Order: sequence, then structure tokens, then C-alpha cells
Amino acid sequence: MIELCTSRLVLRPAQPGDAPHFALGVSDFAVARWLTPLPFPFTLAMASDWLRLAPQSGSEKALFIIDLPGRGLIGCVALHHELGFWIARPHWGRGYASEAARAVINWHFATSDCGHISASAHHDNHASLRVKGKLGFQEVGRDLRFSHALQNNVPHVLTRLTRERWIGLEDKQCA
Repeated sequence: MIELCTSRLVLRPAQPGDAPHFALGVSDFAVARWLTPLPFPFTLAMASDWLRLAPQSGSEKALFIIDLPGRGLIGCVALHHELGFWIARPHWGRGYASEAARAVINWHFATSDCGHISASAHHDNHASLRVKGKLGFQEVGRDLRFSHALQNNVPHVLTRLTRERWIGLEDKQCA
């Protein structure tokens, strides 16, 4: 079991008891509207299944629960074909998404030989695109993806972060 710690967060494997908080977080339409692949509304049964079937974290794919000590589950960050994350609305604007994603990126590049990480976001999801920009992701294209919550195709911004760019950005922060 892989667990990552930051100055404020614990990123840990999913547990069956996370299902109620997970379902509550992604059932908020303000969150769900940005989560293209997830069905909406997202029920407790769906959350239980989703977490039960979550991949075991390894260097190529992972799902981490974002746990705020003393508060519990406040979101999730995953890496499979793309890096993705969500934060429950009461915790927006506090830098948790950036902090959690940074830890997962560091872990991924330290434990794999993968040369890049892909990510995407709705073209108008300014908060997610801002987080990705702060982390060094660069736009590489655009496409349309079906959003279950919005029930239509939504333009997406495709981004990529290379290992070389990440190392260069991390070196600048340490200098």
C-alpha cells in the first residue's frame, strides 16, 4: 500500500468506508459537471463499486484518496491514462488540488520511466487549467468528450507534462 504525505495532506488508498464521502463529493453538481467520465447523479452504490474496483497504486496507474487529517476525505487524485483530480466544494480555493497533484507527479516520475503525464479539462474549467498550468502542463491539443453530468459533448483542452520539464521546474523551485 502506497501512501504519500504532503505538508497538509495524506494521499492514501481507497477504503470501503470512503464511499459515503466520495459519493457526497462527486454528487455535488458544482463538482460533477467537471468530471467528464463519471455518471451523474453518482450514488452510494456507484461509489462503493468505483472504490472497490480502483486500481492498486503502481507506478503506471493509481487512485489516491485526498485525506485532510482531522477532516477525512476531501477529494481524489488519479493517474491512469491521464492525471485527474477533484476536491469537494467546501475545500475549494485552498491549494489542495495543486498540493495533491504535485505529490502524485513526484511519486510517478520517481517510480516509473514514463516520459510524460497527460491531463485534460473542460475548456471552461479555469480552476483545473490553472492548477495544471502551475504544475507545468502545456496545451498540446483540443478535442470533444462526452460529459455524463452535462449530457453533451464538451470541448476539452489536452495538456502534457514531460519528465524533463517537471525536473526543470522542480530544480528552479529548490534553487
